Amino acid sequence: MKEFLILAAPLALVACGADVTQASGDAMPAPSPIAASDKAEKAEPAPEKQVTQFAGSWSDAEATNGQRIVFTSESGEDVISLTCQDPDAFAGEGAPKALVLSRPYEGDEAPTQIGLLTSAGNGAIQARVLEEEGAVTGMFDTRSQAARSLANGRGDLRVVVGLSEYVVPTDAKVASLVEACRPPIEDVVKELNAAEDAPDGEEAESGGAPETPGGS
Repeated sequence: MKEFLILAAPLALVACGADVTQASGDAMPAPSPIAASDKAEKAEPAPEKQVTQFAGSWSDAEATNGQRIVFTSESGEDVISLTCQDPDAFAGEGAPKALVLSRPYEGDEAPTQIGLLTSAGNGAIQARVLEEEGAVTGMFDTRSQAARSLANGRGDLRVVVGLSEYVVPTDAKVASLVEACRPPIEDVVKELNAAEDAPDGEEAESGGAPETPGGS
């Protein structure tokens, strides 16, 4: 029992913060506190959004099916493409046109949407990755929130894909293309009148209003 007390005494003194000497007379080092990094692993910082601002201009460009404008940077890079796409032959008579927006993208993960941020509001477009072209594209309806934001926005246009944000100045060409792509007002009025005159339940039986191409 005495031997146990002799061995336990130095440990008790260390716990109380007292200096303990060895048999040789040298002081025993006090135990170092456990570092916080030893208790829990440090959390990795969240990835930051990469914002790239471009100077350049909008111009008309060739399109295989419809009208197209492109924003080209001062270094000659095509940054953003906006197309008013005509309906294909299988869409039927009176099918609406659609807007298609594209921009370069080289991320590891496939994005699900393209975000549009303007002074007139924000919109989202369902995204599709074109791996061979190194780009992401999205088709949306001419009467969607994304289209309204493009047509009415002023100043900077921000196109966000994943953690990559492109900032370019908007232009009157953008608003003109969106407006020209929309159906004539006469067709819109005719469509509204037809919906009002249709007997109750007829729209539901026929499957409802036609689905808009890729609208958000």
